[in-house]
Amino acid sequence: MRSGKLPLVPVGNDWAMVLGGRLGRRAGDLTQHAVETTRSRLRLALICFFIVFSVLGGRLVQLTVLDAAPAQRSAGVHKNNLMRPAITDRNDVVLATQITTVTLGADAAKISDGAKMAVQLKAVLPRLNEARAARLLAGKARYVTLMSGLTPAQKQDVLAFGNPALKLTQSTSRVYPAGEVTAHTVGFTSSDLRGLSGLELYLDGLLEEEAIYGALKTSLDIRVQHAVRDVLSDTIKTFSARAGGALVVDAHNGEILALVSLPDFDANAPMRNGQDSHFNRMTLGVYELGSIFKVFTAAMALDSGMVAAHETFDTAEPLQIGRYKINDPHGEERPLSIEEIIVHSSNIGSAKLALRVPQDVHYDFLQRLGFTDTLDMELPERTAPLTPTRWTDIERATSSYGHGISVTPLHAVMAGAAMINGGILYQPSLRKVGLPVGERVISAQTSAELRAMMRAVVASGTGRQADAPGYQVLGKTGSAEKPQAGGYNKNALVTSFLGAFPARAPRYAMLVMLDEPQATDETYGYNLAGWNAAPAAGEIVRRIAPLLGVLPHFDNPAEQASLALPEISNQLRGGLADASR
Repeated sequence: MRSGKLPLVPVGNDWAMVLGGRLGRRAGDLTQHAVETTRSRLRLALICFFIVFSVLGGRLVQLTVLDAAPAQRSAGVHKNNLMRPAITDRNDVVLATQITTVTLGADAAKISDGAKMAVQLKAVLPRLNEARAARLLAGKARYVTLMSGLTPAQKQDVLAFGNPALKLTQSTSRVYPAGEVTAHTVGFTSSDLRGLSGLELYLDGLLEEEAIYGALKTSLDIRVQHAVRDVLSDTIKTFSARAGGALVVDAHNGEILALVSLPDFDANAPMRNGQDSHFNRMTLGVYELGSIFKVFTAAMALDSGMVAAHETFDTAEPLQIGRYKINDPHGEERPLSIEEIIVHSSNIGSAKLALRVPQDVHYDFLQRLGFTDTLDMELPERTAPLTPTRWTDIERATSSYGHGISVTPLHAVMAGAAMINGGILYQPSLRKVGLPVGERVISAQTSAELRAMMRAVVASGTGRQADAPGYQVLGKTGSAEKPQAGGYNKNALVTSFLGAFPARAPRYAMLVMLDEPQATDETYGYNLAGWNAAPAAGEIVRRIAPLLGVLPHFDNPAEQASLALPEISNQLRGGLADASR
């Protein structure tokens, strides 16, 4: 190596000083340069850190501030689902509530004799499926569920075994004391306590908007609900009907006191009978309800001013409209007044009433009654009626007596309530109504005339079997052939009774519907509404009127006196007999 190529570094100095000298820089200048380079690198690092921090901070702000409302709503729902409010009827009877239950599980891998353990558990847990438990405990799974719903005493009995392989856990579940009775209205929840149908699903929506303390109080009366369901169930069985339903509403505010759809299901085990039983026929099913529509047609004709109450309409001959002919199956074949058209259920007379009114007035009246839209109420299970796609004379004529137009039973009963309450249409409600607000659809005078007609139907017409002595039921029957491809099935009827009570001052409206009832020997081979839906309605009135505080009333004082508490009368007679001895 040649000398002079590498400078010697004196002791105490470093290569930077040597190289700096060769570059023409002093040692102090090189030191300053190193400091500036370091500072530049620090500034770059600070800038990078600031950028990363800004991105992370911005994302944090977005999640915690900008999305705070949805997050809070979601958290609120989850929190409230853990402690869902109870659901009660109008008298504070619990229809749905929440309980904490104990579940027994086990670590099967730690149990040497599964059959023996199953026998021991069966001794303190009578509901335990011993064979199933023995099979599960014989395996090697680290956790198996043996039984849920242990009582506090059973929990203590299991703890007394002192076996660490047995596991006791607590869980919260929703229970429905009424079971099937209110299943279609109250609904049910999932295992994580989220509403899946009925008022339970409606409750989820409320909890997203507000906190509900205590309970969700409904308009239902569980006593009335029980009575209606019992009568309807017996009627379906008697007439071998495919299904049925019934509604009772307060005609002066729209509150629903009873809503029954059969078949139904146990809300505590909703999937036991499959999903078909979940279908709510009262709010989700649409049907051609037949002659109960004649009440609405008469109301429209009278209220329009284009038909006078004293007018008569000739029903002696079938009504020809184009290539269609309208007949009366059991016609009077003579001129009929409007009341007689209703009492004798004349299709010809009803069609002539409808055709007297201009088509735009006719359709507007149906709209005002709510027959073209979905009703606004708490139940999510709702649908809109099916109206004719055309609105010519034949559609108007047939819809006047309930053919060619399909509505839910809830639509029909709410419109029916307006016909008898003075002419005010209210929206249905499953919650108690504080200040009822409705819309006038007919005059009070027209409503009074309709009440007289509907009372005549029960007193001397097709609805005689709906009468309940002392309560003066009024109403209208309806029997409609079910539509099928290419026409109607004459052997399959939907029968219905639209009514109200008491006739002297109607407070409650009701509708009973049966799907394909069959004739019996007692009905002389008839399966029309007057033989099945009407008597069911009468029995419902007899059962629920006393529950609702409706006192019986007779125009004849002797009849009124004879009704006065037979038990008391018997006691008085017994006391007099004792005194005479």
